[in-house]
Amino acid sequence: MNIKRLLRKIDLYNWIRYRTWNRYHILKMRYLKPGWHDEDELLIHSMFEVLSQFIEGEDKYQIVAWDSNPQDKHAWKEMNELYKWWVKRQKRESDNPILQPNIKSPGMKFTPTEKKWINPETKKEEGTSKMDFVHKSKKDQERWEKACKDCTKWETDCFNEDTEMMTRLIKIRPFMWT
Repeated sequence: MNIKRLLRKIDLYNWIRYRTWNRYHILKMRYLKPGWHDEDELLIHSMFEVLSQFIEGEDKYQIVAWDSNPQDKHAWKEMNELYKWWVKRQKRESDNPILQPNIKSPGMKFTPTEKKWINPETKKEEGTSKMDFVHKSKKDQERWEKACKDCTKWETDCFNEDTEMMTRLIKIRPFMWT
């Protein structure tokens, strides 16, 4: 058999293999719900999904002696801390101030305005409306406004924490091979 012909068959076999049953290039992000996600969210999920697969594989097979030198030992400790943080982070949404049981979402009231605009799809002039939140009581309104303010701070804190953890993961990236 001709060597070129054999190589073509191997290439074809690998082409089929890696697109059907050995799909190593595909990440299944277990904590993302189906639907649209912004790129920054995809980035953190993909990074920590790779870490999760690595940690779970290392725990199962124990291929590397992580205590053989101080750098490896530190990297393994850091990976495990990041992994535990990532698993715990998945329950973080319940801490969102706006999703607490004592916060009632307001209704919405739409009031037509005199302003007009041209709809780019229909090329027709259309009216606009002003949207207002309608609360059942003054107390509900105060709670809602405070929860919105607290939510903004909470989201900023979460973003900063995510960024810090992603940075820590990048720093130990050279150790993630077996």
